[in-house]
Amino acid sequence: MYEPDDTVSSAARTQTSTASVRTILPLAIVTCTSMLAMDLYLPAVPNLQASLGIDVTLAQATISLFLAGLAASQLVWGEALTRLGPRRCVQIGVSLLVAASVCSALAPNIETLLLTRFVQGIAAGAATVVAPSVIRATLPGPDAVRGIAAVSMVEALVPAAGPVIGAVLLTYTDWRGTFWLLSGLTLLVLPFVVRAAPRALPGLDRAIDAKYSTIIANRKYRQLALSHALSVGALLTFIASAPQLLTHALNRGPAGFAILQVSSVAVFMLVASQSGRISERLGPARAVQWGAAIQLGLCVVTWVSSFLIDLSLAAVTVFWCIFCGALAVRGPSAFSEALSVPASQMGRASAMLVLSILAAGAVGTQLIAPHMDRRSTVPLMSAMLAFSMASLWLVVPYPKGEKCS
Repeated sequence: MYEPDDTVSSAARTQTSTASVRTILPLAIVTCTSMLAMDLYLPAVPNLQASLGIDVTLAQATISLFLAGLAASQLVWGEALTRLGPRRCVQIGVSLLVAASVCSALAPNIETLLLTRFVQGIAAGAATVVAPSVIRATLPGPDAVRGIAAVSMVEALVPAAGPVIGAVLLTYTDWRGTFWLLSGLTLLVLPFVVRAAPRALPGLDRAIDAKYSTIIANRKYRQLALSHALSVGALLTFIASAPQLLTHALNRGPAGFAILQVSSVAVFMLVASQSGRISERLGPARAVQWGAAIQLGLCVVTWVSSFLIDLSLAAVTVFWCIFCGALAVRGPSAFSEALSVPASQMGRASAMLVLSILAAGAVGTQLIAPHMDRRSTVPLMSAMLAFSMASLWLVVPYPKGEKCS
């Protein structure tokens, strides 16, 4: 019997896998350097405060303005991706990040530093829009899920490892050295990222309506994007509230937060490394639904338990690890499926999705903040339950909409 198809198929898979690595790795690296602009710098804030003779409010503003620039830039990069193409966006974004990092290192006063940190945030926003869009547009379904999972793993690892590296770095230099290192690393990856980014997204047809209103009218995009934003928003709310939870409800200090972070990041990365296989075996729809169902079931059990007993650090750690593991099951598939739109819409769709995630995290954190001084886990678990319930409701039944092949 003549069976050339298996050989051809195997060769095609190998070729696809190699192409996937060449695309995913540089985009994951540029995402890493963009996030380091936030996390590598965190341990240096007290050093900065002492060096410039400023108060805590101004020192913390260097963090807030970075995040403000990151959020504000999403729609800008979404527009730029469609008009300029991924390669130009990467060149501009990464070059701007290098320049802003150098200017931060040379900043003579806090006013200059606040401005350069805001620009850093804008520059870092390029990676959050370009990376998932290029991965989704250039790779087939399972490989796209794997690619987005790889970027998600970087986004999980950097907040855990970045502050540790930054703290070690401070034993050899001051806060300015942090920005010098960041600028050097970013400049180093620039050539590799530019080569990986195409000049234009494959299949780009400018005749297709790419207005924000048209994208939002796509029911599949709208519900998947909102569901994913609520899930990640719950994660951001928990992380932002965890130090207060540990202090007031669990009577634990920074060591407890380290346990939560290290454990959850390890579980997330382990599950995310298999998310492509999970999506391929279950199908993207079931991966999203099962992950959302696990999160909701977990939140229900933990919420009820919060009323009955005083949860221990061990119990909260188990809850958090399972929640993050379920996010690793559903997250890459949800992001990939949400970006199943025409290439001309992809930049704006990605920008709105990331902006929705940041908004959900900010709103959740602010709403729960007045209740975090209570000696109870109930307020935070109630917020997690509400987010998870709404997130599952949006994907059951699974939404249908326009699909880009």
